[in-house]
Amino acid sequence: MRARYILGEILTGLWRNVAMVISVVIVTAVSLTFVGAGLLMQKQIMDMKDTLVEQSQVTIFLCSPHSTAASCAGGAATDAQIDSVQQALEGDVLSPYIASYEERSQEEALAIYQEQFAGEGFVSNFTAEDMPVSFHITLKNADESAAVVEFFQGREGVDEVSDLLSTFAPFIDVLNQSTLFALGLAVLMLIAALLLVATTIRMSVAGRRREIAIMRLVGASNLFIRLPFLLEGAVAAIIGGVIASGMLWMGLHYIVQGWLEPTLGGQLITVGVADLLWAAPVLILLGAFLSIASSVVSLNRYLKV
Repeated sequence: MRARYILGEILTGLWRNVAMVISVVIVTAVSLTFVGAGLLMQKQIMDMKDTLVEQSQVTIFLCSPHSTAASCAGGAATDAQIDSVQQALEGDVLSPYIASYEERSQEEALAIYQEQFAGEGFVSNFTAEDMPVSFHITLKNADESAAVVEFFQGREGVDEVSDLLSTFAPFIDVLNQSTLFALGLAVLMLIAALLLVATTIRMSVAGRRREIAIMRLVGASNLFIRLPFLLEGAVAAIIGGVIASGMLWMGLHYIVQGWLEPTLGGQLITVGVADLLWAAPVLILLGAFLSIASSVVSLNRYLKV
């Protein structure tokens, strides 16, 4: 009987302030969407950094017959130049920086090239002799990649030295800035949602003063009187959290998995719809918790029981 009464009071309160409740739902949904986007972007940043660190962080491409760099004026890298680079990688000068390295032959480079551009007509025009020999280096400390790059840059027989982390640094910076923007906007929207919840509770209390007075007279407990008001805001916030989860699903499905992942590759783009299994409950619980907290503060101010 008490559960039925509380449920009825919740529905009555929601319907009585339907316009305000809809506002709470919309603002909460938008704010939690930004919170979720910030969390997912931060996870993507951490996964991307881990992937780049685990992979070869510095790649040395030796000269091929098609290289145009000044250090490749003599044509493709000779066996002596290849051995010279390998000896430098194993020498004492670079040992404080290099954890390991892998040499990729021309045949291996051709196989990777054919796999990447499978189906393209121009692939058949290239042979192993057209591909460069390369060394893929894993560093002990990814932040010290500049020392290795400078050591080999411009060396005879070396066409290009690529720093993988530096290549993706602008993209990571954009993600970091986007995360801060999303979380900052989310904080503002959450504050607006909490103020709307407080206003909704105040209006509900004002509209039910007579009922509250009667419940006091019949000896109703403080919790029994307050519970419907607490749950009203929580229900609105939970609905907002569900909507936010749906909006994030659309973004992950159509933008991340539909566009970014095919463009940048599955190794770098790791977030996806599956991440909603942990993100959605976090958002819903966060919305409900903040709403109940706002309701408690509002009730302490406007409902003297």
